[in-house]
Amino acid sequence: MPSDESGYQPSAEDVLNFLRKHPDFLDKHAAALTSDDDDPDRVNIVDLTPAIAARARKEAQQLSKANESLIHVASENMVNWQRLHHATLALLASTDIAGMCEAVTQEFPTIFDLRFCRLFIERESVLQFARQSDIIVAPGKAINDAIAGQTLFLGPPNDGAKSGLKLSAPSVAIIRLPDQLAEPMSRCVLALGGKTETSFQPNLGTDLLILLAEMLAVTMAARLEYEISRP
Repeated sequence: MPSDESGYQPSAEDVLNFLRKHPDFLDKHAAALTSDDDDPDRVNIVDLTPAIAARARKEAQQLSKANESLIHVASENMVNWQRLHHATLALLASTDIAGMCEAVTQEFPTIFDLRFCRLFIERESVLQFARQSDIIVAPGKAINDAIAGQTLFLGPPNDGAKSGLKLSAPSVAIIRLPDQLAEPMSRCVLALGGKTETSFQPNLGTDLLILLAEMLAVTMAARLEYEISRP
């Protein structure tokens, strides 16, 4: 412990830390705690209750903040799942490719609070239905550059996204539709434009986006089958 000559006054936390490191200190120095030479049986009691109570209050405050944070995360998750539910209903309400694209470009931005939502397809696999809907046809290389060769890209749009796909937003999420499905679904990407730089970040959870892409791909497959089979 610091000497009195240093002018340093140890805090209650310093005392507690010292006692933790030297649990036998009080036993070894019990005699020094005698406050009255005429009454050797009288010993000063070191009352640590205030320090312990202060620490308990601090820990309780930290626990309360942690609980508030967990509640906030749970609330956000609930909102996100509700949005996914509304997006699913919008897709189910469509009856053809054009209606599906309208749900994506017109309804998804409102549902997910986005700047825009667009569906791209590689030019190399484009079918006639793409030209009759809001699906944007782009070269495969432009799409691959925008997504940085990955299946999912999160963050500020790179040069490929800005120049090749004309995506202008503080942050974007670009996700390929599942490659387990046949073409042209596996050649499509969904691009979401965030309103702020924190809308889409690399450390963001991806479960919601993956489910959204899967639902869109399944819907597209069903609507495409309808387009092909109708007279």
